[in-house]
Amino acid sequence: MDLFFDEMDAAGIDQAVVLGRNSPGVSMGRKFNPAFIRNETIAELQDKYPRRFIGIAGIDCTNTVHDGAMETERAIRQLGLKGIFLEPGRGLGVGPDDERLFPIYEKCLELNVSVNVMSGPFAGPDIDATNPLYIDRLATRYPELRIICGHGNYPYVQEILGVALKHPNIYVSPDMYIFAPGGQGYVMAANSLLQDQIVFGSSYPLMPLGQAVYDSKHLGFEKNILEKYFFENARKALGI
Repeated sequence: MDLFFDEMDAAGIDQAVVLGRNSPGVSMGRKFNPAFIRNETIAELQDKYPRRFIGIAGIDCTNTVHDGAMETERAIRQLGLKGIFLEPGRGLGVGPDDERLFPIYEKCLELNVSVNVMSGPFAGPDIDATNPLYIDRLATRYPELRIICGHGNYPYVQEILGVALKHPNIYVSPDMYIFAPGGQGYVMAANSLLQDQIVFGSSYPLMPLGQAVYDSKHLGFEKNILEKYFFENARKALGI
């Protein structure tokens, strides 16, 4: 852990957001194994290092491991976590606007916490799992719900930017996909009309923290935008 803190400090990162997971196995041409990180583990990490970690609960979309709405309440009220993370494309094979998820979203509104939704090319069994259409419908139904799009709905870059322009409660976190083909669109959006809605993500451990920060600073962000991208927008998205 000391080595990780050294890496954070060298990269200029004061706090890291860590996610619990309830991700069942899924086949996407090749098999992706289940990934589970208990919410108690995330809470223990946050409690032990409150100045370094912000914990987000992993919620089971299928209500198999736990009841999603009840676990959301427990994770926030009892464990002290700061939001939730959902993977509907992997858990249910559907978009995040599925009505089975409505009780979870309504619990988030009740508790005033954000929901981080898994998107990107590995969000479900096929590319439709990351279609921004579902985020558009979700934000229309719940305009007060803070929605963070993890992996930035890549490769639907222009589409998610259009949806975010329409809904100020949507925050787009492209993380490593900002470096992928077409990812420059996220930078252009951050430099203009979506400067308050594009959020930095490191994708650690897929790339070192220092490299994620350094490379991000050299993507062409305007200097006055970097503070928003690296900190301020995340603070607003998480309600901190």
